[in-house]
Amino acid sequence: MKKLRDLRRFLSNHNIKLFPSEHPIYNELKARQSISSEIVEIGILKLQEVANGPATKGIAFARVKNLREYLTEVVNKQAKLGNINVHESFNDEIWLKVGGDKGGSSTKLVGQFANQKDGCSADATNILGMFNATDTYDNLSEVFGLYHSQIADLMDIKTIIVNGIEKRLRIFLYGDYEFLCKYMGHMGPASSFPCLWCNVTLQELRKNTNGEPHCPRLKNSRWANNANWARPKTREQYVQDYADMQAAAGGRTITGHMFHSISKKPLFPLPESIEHIVPPSLHILLGLGVRYFNLLELECRKLDQGNMADEDLAQYADWLTASADTKVAEIEYMEAKCALESDESLLKSFERAQRGRNVNAPKTDPCSMPICALASSIPEQVDRDNVQWIRCSRCGEGMAKGWYHAYCAGIKEDDVTNPAYDAWTCQVCKNEISGPEDVIPCQKERIISNKALTKQKEKVYLNEKKKLDKVYEKIARSRGQFEKKLNERLENDLGIKRQAYHSQCFVGNDCKKIVNHVEILLQDLPDGPVKNKFQGLFGRLRRIFSFFKADFLTPTEVKELCLRCWDLGYFFPANFPKESIPPKLHILICHIPEMAIRWKTVGLLSEQGLESLHASINSIKRVYASVRDKEEHMKLVLGCHQQRGVTSKEGFEVSPEKARTCRKSESCKGRYKVKEAGGKKERVCSKCNHVVYTFPT
Repeated sequence: MKKLRDLRRFLSNHNIKLFPSEHPIYNELKARQSISSEIVEIGILKLQEVANGPATKGIAFARVKNLREYLTEVVNKQAKLGNINVHESFNDEIWLKVGGDKGGSSTKLVGQFANQKDGCSADATNILGMFNATDTYDNLSEVFGLYHSQIADLMDIKTIIVNGIEKRLRIFLYGDYEFLCKYMGHMGPASSFPCLWCNVTLQELRKNTNGEPHCPRLKNSRWANNANWARPKTREQYVQDYADMQAAAGGRTITGHMFHSISKKPLFPLPESIEHIVPPSLHILLGLGVRYFNLLELECRKLDQGNMADEDLAQYADWLTASADTKVAEIEYMEAKCALESDESLLKSFERAQRGRNVNAPKTDPCSMPICALASSIPEQVDRDNVQWIRCSRCGEGMAKGWYHAYCAGIKEDDVTNPAYDAWTCQVCKNEISGPEDVIPCQKERIISNKALTKQKEKVYLNEKKKLDKVYEKIARSRGQFEKKLNERLENDLGIKRQAYHSQCFVGNDCKKIVNHVEILLQDLPDGPVKNKFQGLFGRLRRIFSFFKADFLTPTEVKELCLRCWDLGYFFPANFPKESIPPKLHILICHIPEMAIRWKTVGLLSEQGLESLHASINSIKRVYASVRDKEEHMKLVLGCHQQRGVTSKEGFEVSPEKARTCRKSESCKGRYKVKEAGGKKERVCSKCNHVVYTFPT
């Protein structure tokens, strides 16, 4: 508004009154930013603010009340503005992408129409719900659980009304891999079955001893030798795994590898088919770009080690030792810190149980502990549907008694199946407590002891970290020539600096620069096998990622993309025989080609718009940072995004007399030019002679 005010004042000084007064403009913008309470619900919920933390009161959330009505309104507005792509590959269907992700301090659930002309932009991403906390499974199900029936309704009806015409609605699931796994109830890429699209095991991906090709179309690959290896998943298999998991649960421990790494029920209904789960192409680019640059840096370090003096080798050995010691100290400190937090939470539960409050709270059967922490209420950190039990090896022999909740015994639920607890003895048998009056004092003593231990572990960790920093500074000063030149090329020639967070990774544009300009990074390496294999690796990635564009691919491009992916599956194991196949590389080689063959596109279904949305929302949040009321702040943020996004385009269309590109058809890319003939002045397309505007005489 300030810039507009200055411009209006400048024009007024020259007797030019082009803009209206500030008050009507402000009212117009405020009307555009308004969020109707009939469409969007805004409120406060008790959610986990951080992962594995306690539930916190006062977390703001917003969610659309009726998905079908909201999405129908959005797509019809875009159709009226002429923003719907009518490409023949859509088959007269409307493609809706539903996904979510956490960016900054907020988690979003979004819907995006692939048919929209700018469908991969942040402004074209429609926020269906948002809350200012981490994206844990429990938080997502708490805020967006009501969408289960609404999404099921969209999938069952499979139609949407656009300009009075009923069209087929096809729903895709997209986002980063973490969100896709949470949606499907999967344990993630580090589980026994890491892939959502096939049954390949993590153990098989790590087997790369002989440089065996990782490609389904080569005769000497694993697919040819074993028909069941990496067998494609189906929707029916997911349904069966969910049923088997629930039947085997019975209130006891679930081991996900028994059910193809399915450990929870899906957040929302399963997609129409597994083909409707979109591989995260953008995150594949980021992950592989960082991973292979680190491989290049490691190879440079090895070349430098061959030329190192004895003093440099000693420094490098010191760094390896200090790095290992720091990692061990960090793990021990974090374990002690988590144990202390669990003990403090258990003390609060004991005190709450002793008071006998929360009569209407969810409960479970009491255990043999003199004061059962779960008898009066179940805290948020305990899975209400799967409370873990453990039996005492003494008082539980041949008796109905002797069974304890793992939570009451101060044992992690994941550790119940550990063989070390097969001979576990309770505190009563150890004579640590004798009755209810001893439970809380004993727990307080345990907390005092754990606090001292945690402080000691923290001190050790900080000391080891200081040692590591000192050794790293020495190595940085005496860094070898190849590694030093590589980092100089990275910063000076490409203008890339590592991030100070997320293990010093790169942002998306940095990864693209590295892949597209790897020749600059490699020009200081000596000619030989190291330089050749990295030229081949990054060259193949560059050619593959060139097809990740927000448009449909021609049959020739689809064929070339598939061949490039399969060629990478042959090249990487052969040239890097000691490296395992990461899940992202497996998805790129095996499932990106399947997606391109089925849908004739990769970029149109990518998560680019969802990732761009985070920066847009964060910038809006900074504008309204002074608003303390959480609900009002959420309302202003969503309203400003709405004003920036799809609804803001109405009323800001380029007038016909100023149009530059031909509007008659998408195939014509002609430019409008002013022509005068027969006393008329018109803007005419240079190619198809379409008249867009006739100037008044």
